[in-house]
Amino acid sequence: MSCRIVLKELLAGAVTAAGILCIGLAGANAADIPPRYTKAAAAAVWDWTGFYAGADIGGAKATTGGRSNFFQDDDTPEFANNPQPSPASSTSSAIGGVHLGYNWQISHLVLGLEGDWQWMSTKHGFCRQTDIGSDTCSDNGRGFLTLQGETRGIGTVRGRLGYAFDRVLVYGTGGVAFVDTRDSITADCQLAGCANSGTRNLTTATFSSVKIGWVAGVGAEVMLSPNWILRSEYLRVDAGSTSDTLNLAPVNCLGAPCGASWSRSQRYDIGRIGFSYKFGGATRID
Repeated sequence: MSCRIVLKELLAGAVTAAGILCIGLAGANAADIPPRYTKAAAAAVWDWTGFYAGADIGGAKATTGGRSNFFQDDDTPEFANNPQPSPASSTSSAIGGVHLGYNWQISHLVLGLEGDWQWMSTKHGFCRQTDIGSDTCSDNGRGFLTLQGETRGIGTVRGRLGYAFDRVLVYGTGGVAFVDTRDSITADCQLAGCANSGTRNLTTATFSSVKIGWVAGVGAEVMLSPNWILRSEYLRVDAGSTSDTLNLAPVNCLGAPCGASWSRSQRYDIGRIGFSYKFGGATRID
C-alpha cells in the first residue's frame, strides 16, 4: 500500500472521530441546561367595585292592622267612645322600580350603598258603625264609617355587606324606608245623622304622607359579563304605626266635638328580580 493511501485513510478516520466527539459534547451540554418553564397566566377575578344602576320587577304583600274609634261628647258613657279592632288585612301588588348604588370590594368582602324606589298599589279598607259594634257598610240610622288606605310607593336607602365567590355575590342589606301612603276616613250619616245627633252628614277626610320606617333583607347577584349583573332580592319593610283623625263639625254632633280616628301598623314583604349595568366593568388580575 502506498503512503498516499495510508495518509488518506488516517485523515478520514480522524475527521469521523472528531465529528462523533462534537456530537457527544453537544449532547452533554444540552443535558446540563435546566428546563425552561412558562408561567401560566393568572386567572381573571371579577371585580365588583364601581357604580351601577338598573331596574327590577316583582311583587309586594302589605299587611296592616290596628284600631278605629268613633268619639263624641255623649251623656251615655258607653257611647262616648267606641274603639274597635281594625280587621287584619293582607293585600298584594305587582311592583316595578329603579335602583342606583356603589360597591367597594376588599378581597372577597364587598361593601355597598344603594338607593331605590318601587312603584306599587296595595289597597285595604273596611267599614264600621259609629257608636255600635258592627262592621257593616250600611246606615242603620246612626251612620257608619269607611276607612281606606293605599300604598303608592316605597323607597329605601340601604347599606350592603356581602361576600363574593368570583362572579357570584351574596349579601345582607338594611337601612331606612320611605313609604308613600294615601288614606281616607268617610263618615256616612245620611239617614239620621252620626250616632244620636239627628243631623244628616257625609264627610270625607283624605291624608297623604310619607312614612319613615326601617328595611332589612338578603339578596344574591351574578355577574353575567363585566358590565351586566342579574340580581334577586327579598326585603322586609316596617313603616311603623300611623294615626289619622276625622273631626266632624259640632253641628253634626249635638253641638259638641265628635269624629273618627284610625291607628294602624303597616309592614311589607317584597320579592324582586332585576338587572344592573355596572359602569367601567373591567376585571382585575390577581
